[in-house]
Amino acid sequence: MIEINVDKKEKTYFILMIIVTVLLVVPMVFLLPILLPLALFLLVGQGLLIGYVKGNGVRVSEQQFPDIYKVVVRQSATLGLQTIPKVYIMESGGLLNAFATSFLGFNYVVLYSELVEVSYDKGRDVVEFVIGHELGHIKRNHINKKLMTFPAQLVPFLAQAYSRACEYTCDNIGYSLNQKGAEQGILVLAAGPKLAKKMNAVAFYKQQYTETGFWVWLSEKLAYHPNLSKRVKLEKDTLVIGRPLKEQDDFVQEKVSEPTVNMEDYSNYLPKN
Repeated sequence: MIEINVDKKEKTYFILMIIVTVLLVVPMVFLLPILLPLALFLLVGQGLLIGYVKGNGVRVSEQQFPDIYKVVVRQSATLGLQTIPKVYIMESGGLLNAFATSFLGFNYVVLYSELVEVSYDKGRDVVEFVIGHELGHIKRNHINKKLMTFPAQLVPFLAQAYSRACEYTCDNIGYSLNQKGAEQGILVLAAGPKLAKKMNAVAFYKQQYTETGFWVWLSEKLAYHPNLSKRVKLEKDTLVIGRPLKEQDDFVQEKVSEPTVNMEDYSNYLPKN
């Protein structure tokens, strides 16, 4: 078992979600003729998603990708999960992503194939961080909590704020399970596996202070994930995972030497026609 560092805003936003849900339940009783078909539609949609994953994904097991399966088993035990989630790998069309979901009491984790390829090319650290992140959603029961507070999901900005706080918590969990993978993982998600190793991580960190403005702010407030540059911070000039420093002055005090910029040919990393 590990100590889970829950983001401080996750609990606050969840309490607000419960309060809003309670306040909306009574008025929504009069909308049952509309809400019941909607709930059925969502249930069918989730069932179709799980059916598609089962029918087209590759089930990770002791016989199929056993090295990844061992990671899932080990991390599930470390997090104290009662059952091991069903894990599938799916072709992603180049997307670097993964997600956790549940259906009728069963938990699932889907890893996109491009992400798994990174683990075989660069080592398992990144995929271990991602798996730990997704298992964190299951450990914290985020999926069921969102279903329980469905009425609050209709309130602008609130559901997104809660979701972003959950992502920070799961980043912390992934970081606890594989620190090296966490440090590399965000960079890989930002620029891809080939360009990530050439990234100036400190410059990427600075973007949260230089790439600002109303549209940047609004875009994040309407998003269910924090901006990638905000999912890292500096501690003694080392890139780590967590909420960013709130005050820009704290960042400025960090003394970071800028590397020499070498112009290189990146054409080999571009898609071929």
